[in-house]
Amino acid sequence: MTRLSFLLVGGFAFAQVPFWPTFTAVAGSRAVDRAAQVRQESGFKPSAVSPVGARGIAQFMPATWAQWAPGQDPQDPVAGITAQHAYMKYLEGRTGGDFAAALGAYNAGLGTVRKAQRLADQLGLQGQRAWIQAMYAIPGRKKAHSDETAGYIQRIETIQVPWVRKRVAE
Repeated sequence: MTRLSFLLVGGFAFAQVPFWPTFTAVAGSRAVDRAAQVRQESGFKPSAVSPVGARGIAQFMPATWAQWAPGQDPQDPVAGITAQHAYMKYLEGRTGGDFAAALGAYNAGLGTVRKAQRLADQLGLQGQRAWIQAMYAIPGRKKAHSDETAGYIQRIETIQVPWVRKRVAE
């Protein structure tokens, strides 16, 4: 299906959030979070390709795509949204249901988040987001990569989630 067909099926209220019927069908109560993440990842563009090779609406790297959507076309928005939701559920399960940590894992890898969580404990850092601060202290990790992950989480939570909520409510 094309974006236009989703808009026509979805009606006027959904015209402001591309693929909204797919997000609600696939992600249910997590539709706002998932749509916000996709807006950050690709701007809802199914044909998006990042400079590092991530592809599709949910910007999966090829190896991750092969694991979460085997045999599917990375430019298929339904497959991308379905794989993104399944992968985020997996990451949320591995991070104790912490949405920010799952976003961090989606962006930087689960291993990086787990390493940062362990380091935060070792350093005696307090708070649910102490791992973000600890991520900067991981030996060999470039500050620019930690900045990217911290900024990614912040942009989704403070810009993209409110953007989606506003348009869904209209």
